[in-house]
Amino acid sequence: MESTPFDLTPAQKGLLETLARETGKAIPVLLDEALEGLKTHVRDSSGNGEAHGGDQDHTGPLLHEALKPIWEQFIEAFQGVPDDELERLPVDGAAQHDHYIYGLPKRPA
Repeated sequence: MESTPFDLTPAQKGLLETLARETGKAIPVLLDEALEGLKTHVRDSSGNGEAHGGDQDHTGPLLHEALKPIWEQFIEAFQGVPDDELERLPVDGAAQHDHYIYGLPKRPA
C-alpha cells in the first residue's frame, strides 16, 4: 500500500478510529467505502454527465443558500424542531463539539 501525501486532522483521525471500532472494519475499508459514496454522489449530482465543476454557469441551491446570512440559515433549519428536542441538546455543545460530533473524549473544563 502506498502512503498518502497528506495528513488527517486530529478530528478526522479520531472519527476514522471511532468508526473502525464501532463497525469492526479496517480504516482502509472505511476510506474505500467513503470514496465510493463520494464518487457516486458527485456523478449523480452533476446532471450533465461532466465531472463536478465542469459546468461553470451552474448556480444550484447551495450557492443560493450560501448567499443568506448564516443566522437566517440556522433560524430556518430550527423552525420545525420541537421545543422538547431543543431542550435535550447538550449545554456544552459548543465547547465540546469534537466529543459530540466525532466521539472524541471530552476536553477538561
